Amino acid sequence: MKSIIKTVCSGVFLGTFLASQVAIAQDLTLATGRQGGSQYPITVAIAQVIESLPQFNSVTLKPGGGTSNVAAIGMGQAELAITLSPSAVSGLKGEKPYKEAYGNITQLFALHGFKITTIVRNDSDIKSFKDLEGKKVSIGPNGWTINTMAKKILKMDGITINAQTLKPNDAVQQLKDGNIDAIINTPSDLYAPFIDLATSREVRLVPLNAKTQSTLIAENPSFYLSTWPADPSAYRKLKNTVETVSYPNIIIANGKTMSNEAAYAVTKAVAENFEKVAASERSLSVLKLNQLALDVGIPLHPGSAKYFREQGWIK
Repeated sequence: MKSIIKTVCSGVFLGTFLASQVAIAQDLTLATGRQGGSQYPITVAIAQVIESLPQFNSVTLKPGGGTSNVAAIGMGQAELAITLSPSAVSGLKGEKPYKEAYGNITQLFALHGFKITTIVRNDSDIKSFKDLEGKKVSIGPNGWTINTMAKKILKMDGITINAQTLKPNDAVQQLKDGNIDAIINTPSDLYAPFIDLATSREVRLVPLNAKTQSTLIAENPSFYLSTWPADPSAYRKLKNTVETVSYPNIIIANGKTMSNEAAYAVTKAVAENFEKVAASERSLSVLKLNQLALDVGIPLHPGSAKYFREQGWIK
């Protein structure tokens, strides 16, 4: 982060020059995730890239979370925020948990995706999603996004399971030990708990029902299809990949307070220094630069759109 160095200088010209620089430099607030989560180090890296630009003075990281960060943008408490794309879409539309629509939400750029997966031991008799009926399946703790999503998908397919609300590492250990039959989760492409699982056990992925995937995507424009994992070599004993419903972390911007010039400069700097940002989160290392322009159902900020058009990533 930048530090402010105070010096006493003589000379009218120098004083005027310094004053003009302070006037031009802009301070930004970036709403981040909780410390210890993957969103926080990503925002630290992005803030460092922004602060390297002459037109920005400092970036203040505002503690928050995916849902509250959307509200921070909507209520003008931050110029930038990191969140999950479904939360941003809900905030834009004024859907629960938001009490009003935040029409000033724009997408600056997309980041790595989270992909709905169901993983079982390779010797399991679970071959299709329907085969989960009656099985002991971890769907994540109550209140987690995947818990809510898994319940919705299971209901759509008319499947009743013996639900286990385990945290990822606990679920992996229970699957290793044969105490549960499957795990439903939304891992990123390089997800440590599943890498650990696929290092010690032969495992297999069970695809979602194609009709269910189409319904989910039709209901929420922030969803899209992609392959998990993007880099199968990271999962040594994983037997297959699947095409599945995905949604990314994204950086959103306040379309009313973030100028086109500022949005362009930030987007360009992040794209041109993406290796520095990717060093903060392993899954970003497999992201292709043109995926920064991924359409997730949120209007692109005009400044970002200008940069993406220059790169040929959008029309």
